[in-house]
Amino acid sequence: MQRVDGFYLYQVGSQIHPLTEVGHGATWAQIHIPAFVAQGALEPLVTRTVFQLRTSVQSGNSLLNVLREINTFIMDQSNTDKYQDQVDPVIMWRLQTHIAAFEAVLAAELSLIPLYVVSPKGGLVLSELIENGLVCFPSDLLSKVPEAIADLQEATKCIAYELSTGAGFHLHRANEAVLRIYFQTVAGAVKAPKSGNMGDYLTAMEKHGVGDPRVVAALKQLKDLHRNPLMHPDQSLGDVDEAISLMGAVRSAMSEMLKVIPVRILAGALPAS
Repeated sequence: MQRVDGFYLYQVGSQIHPLTEVGHGATWAQIHIPAFVAQGALEPLVTRTVFQLRTSVQSGNSLLNVLREINTFIMDQSNTDKYQDQVDPVIMWRLQTHIAAFEAVLAAELSLIPLYVVSPKGGLVLSELIENGLVCFPSDLLSKVPEAIADLQEATKCIAYELSTGAGFHLHRANEAVLRIYFQTVAGAVKAPKSGNMGDYLTAMEKHGVGDPRVVAALKQLKDLHRNPLMHPDQSLGDVDEAISLMGAVRSAMSEMLKVIPVRILAGALPAS
């Protein structure tokens, strides 16, 4: 996935299309700047942009060849005295023909390229959901439970793209990562369950009386109302609002657990892979 500059295509069009207004009888001086600007805009569009054009590449390269021919002629020092002469009618015909062909094919291809607009989600900043979901969670998560970060970033992307059930899975995985470190912090000599299952952790905490009872209660509610139902193949999160609500509940539980978890990596250090 790559972020697209919505103004880019407009800008490229504004740099290429003026060539259509250069009519027959134009001089090399009149065509100089439009041809130079058009070549500079067309070359990256055809060869190396995020749009990865296919159908338009052939017509784009044909137009590029004409533009290079024109610009090479103009930049040749031996042609200085011809700068005010009219452009060869054959060259002008080739130029106008290739521009018309390229614009027609490009219009058809761009209408079929799968470009989508991601709509706002619950008042959250879309760019943060997609590119930096960690900002939606407690700031000390990075230094205390870095192993939860990857799932949280995937969860916020899922919310942005309306993949609610996927967001739920990632949120629960991240929450359980924090729970495991929380258990290590508060359990003392009590051994962690071998299964790694959330329910087993909560059972052990209740049995041995470790951890804040309010945290345990919040985690049990997450398990019973959200996690366990979602594990069944026939269950899913209904919509994005439900996923956002779950994110809020997970964030709240994490915040309480993080209060007692010690810092495990130095600020600015990279999380262990």
